[in-house]
Amino acid sequence: MLLIPVSAIQTARKLLTRIHFERLKLPVLTHVLATIDAAGLTLAVTDLDHWLETRPPAIIDRTLPDITRFLIPAAALAAAARGDKGSSVQFECPPDPNKPVLKLTVTCGKMPVESVYQPEPAADFPVRPKVNGPITPVPKQTFAALQTVAGSASSDATRYVLNGVLFSPDDGGILIATDGRRLAGAPARFAGLEFILPSAAVHVLGFPDFTARDAAIQQPDDGKGTHIQFRSGPHTLIARTIEGSYPNYRQVIPREFVADATIPETHRPALISWLRSLDGKGGNGHGKVTVRLTWDKPGHLTLTLRDTDTTAARIDVPVAISGEGPPPVIAFGPAYLADALAIGSTLRLIDGISPGMAVDPSSGNFCVLMPCRFTKAVAEDAVEVGVGAGQAAHVTASAPAIAA
Repeated sequence: MLLIPVSAIQTARKLLTRIHFERLKLPVLTHVLATIDAAGLTLAVTDLDHWLETRPPAIIDRTLPDITRFLIPAAALAAAARGDKGSSVQFECPPDPNKPVLKLTVTCGKMPVESVYQPEPAADFPVRPKVNGPITPVPKQTFAALQTVAGSASSDATRYVLNGVLFSPDDGGILIATDGRRLAGAPARFAGLEFILPSAAVHVLGFPDFTARDAAIQQPDDGKGTHIQFRSGPHTLIARTIEGSYPNYRQVIPREFVADATIPETHRPALISWLRSLDGKGGNGHGKVTVRLTWDKPGHLTLTLRDTDTTAARIDVPVAISGEGPPPVIAFGPAYLADALAIGSTLRLIDGISPGMAVDPSSGNFCVLMPCRFTKAVAEDAVEVGVGAGQAAHVTASAPAIAA
């Protein structure tokens, strides 16, 4: 017999379902592996590329064998999580591992509800991947930085090497993610070997328990292994890393700028919200919609939404400008610009065709953003958008993407 508090089941399920095991087609993978040993209870799931486990508190009947393994169907775990607050869930372990039957008792509405499940045999569950090598401590701030850059990773299956985040020991540790149109980076204390962590594993590490405490990374000592292990408190994630050579991100990071424009924190959330609202108009940076940045009013940034047919909207934002010269007129995709400003409120610009950069000076986080090229339009267009003649723009082509 096994007793687990409902609150512990709920927390464990929130973590374990970050691996979408419930949707997998292989029946045995839609189960949670429960292991009882001298250290207590461990619950684990896998999709063959990731192994995720946690140790919830439990009261264990010590008449069980020293090591007991059985499977909990996804439906049984979901039913256990619906128990009354403050109550516990009782699992009766299957006595015959070859013909398993799992009995579950949950208190719902102050009434006991009994269920019987016929899980797959535990012997059919995949073996836990092994990682042998040095252990490197990682502060919790690294996992927070990981979530900051993760949104810039590619989701294009044909660019597999970009479908994750690069962990590099360069400059004391840095995290890099790119999809070819923007590149995000964040300083991170990391002293191990370089590797690329897939986005699915990054999603798991965004669980609050990982971002709330320091952790450790274990890597193969020869640097040739296919898996890497993260351990944080009672939680362990083992992930298959992405094989391949990551692009040389250093060559696309600008080093010299003409002007900096810092958007006040009081205005940044509203500006980001406005830019993201434009995405429904096709403002993903790939099509005809862009936002053009002009600096006609002293101390102000004007953002004008344009497509090839019309001017849809315009907004003025106060900015603090510094640098060697005035900021250039430049255009970006609104969704990309919103993501960049979410990373840093200071725009660093060179000219209208070179990559721009949003930075957060306090943390060192940054996002390199490829602009959209534009040409001068006729005077009628200038009147239409309400700016000076010769400053209106139509999109003609996208700027070259970051090499991958």
